[in-house]
Amino acid sequence: MAFGRFHVRDRDKNMKALAGLGLTVVEMKDILAALVSENYSSGHSPDDTDASKEVWVFGYRMEGKEIYIKLRLSPGKRQGAFDQALVWSFHEAEYSMKFPLQGGAL
Repeated sequence: MAFGRFHVRDRDKNMKALAGLGLTVVEMKDILAALVSENYSSGHSPDDTDASKEVWVFGYRMEGKEIYIKLRLSPGKRQGAFDQALVWSFHEAEYSMKFPLQGGAL
């Protein structure tokens, strides 16, 4: 997934998850950049904080753990590119995730 800027929502849950996974924000950005269609779980859905915006949910497997990633993406001028990604959630999945473009789970 190509994007220009990203911002991590300053939520205690996200910061604790990064620390617990032993990741830096830079490493998280690398994971976000590596997301592909097979990581897609759900979306687009209205953002809870602004119904005019959309959020997307992805999953990523790391060291046997399923990571839940919720992003608000702002489309860029180039096809398939995003100008900005707001990371609403980045933590271990609390429930089993589904991946419809992959036919099941990661």
